[in-house]
Amino acid sequence: MPSLFGSVRAKALFALACVPLLLLSACGNNGNGGGAGTTGSNTSKNASISITVGGKLDTESQLLTKLYTLVLRDQGFKVNEKPAFGNNTIVFQGIKSGAIDLYPEFTATGLDALKKTSTLDDQKDYDTVKAGFKDQFQIDWLDYSPLNDTYAICAKDGNSMGLKTVSDLTAKAKQITFDLPSDSAYVVDYLKAKYGLTMQSFKATHKVDYAIGFKEVAGGQADANFCYSSDNGINVNKLVALQDDKHAFPAYHPAPIVRDSVLQKAPAIKDALNALAPKITTDASLQLQKDVDANAAQGMSKSKAITEAATKFLKDQGLCKNGCQ
Repeated sequence: MPSLFGSVRAKALFALACVPLLLLSACGNNGNGGGAGTTGSNTSKNASISITVGGKLDTESQLLTKLYTLVLRDQGFKVNEKPAFGNNTIVFQGIKSGAIDLYPEFTATGLDALKKTSTLDDQKDYDTVKAGFKDQFQIDWLDYSPLNDTYAICAKDGNSMGLKTVSDLTAKAKQITFDLPSDSAYVVDYLKAKYGLTMQSFKATHKVDYAIGFKEVAGGQADANFCYSSDNGINVNKLVALQDDKHAFPAYHPAPIVRDSVLQKAPAIKDALNALAPKITTDASLQLQKDVDANAAQGMSKSKAITEAATKFLKDQGLCKNGCQ
């Protein structure tokens, strides 16, 4: 999820990718897009390698951590999972110190770590963090996912004003009451640059707690609210995230980041997680979070609810070749 510490995927040529993979896995077409499936012998070789996978505190990040963990275990790796390891600062320090070997990070958060601003071009931002982390921290970014957990404006699904895009919102701003947290005025700065919107553009603005914004829009006390584009509150309150049609907000695409020393020891990590990357979309994340809530409603602990939802997703996507245990 975005924070103040805070894609065409970068792909190596197949021939070059095969060279390091000879260390741990056979290179070749296995019928699963170059690495999605691993033969029994290769899975056995991976069993000698231990990997510690960490993650952040929110539910979406815990789901990403679980997906990475299950995919790597399915390929035979011994995975020590540390979900909810900490906030942005703690997980970043963890991977640099060696307390964890990899975790899901977001592109715009990576820019913050490098003290760089977004170009608002997804691929350029990814290329910047990939090169910068490699150079400064000896950490590699694997392929990023289509999921974009960026800033957004939410409105009621099927709203009477017909709001579908932020441009629609701009055209009707004088009729709209807008909710946002008191510490999120910077969101309007993004809107001003591309849409010409300011706080004064709206009929009224309410500065409320983030969660209250969802409730007010759902209940009709406001017409739109600041949100994150893959927040499960969108599902729960029957809202939609308006399309950022002028691309005002920086992209927060998740990707596994791995210390170079770990990737050199276990290059098969790259194929396993890159096969997962394109499956993780914004819609997929929202559905996974919805499934977690449904599982929890049946009395499961949060940990078990996340595991069940992630396992089902991977099986549905054909990424559990060996059972995802």
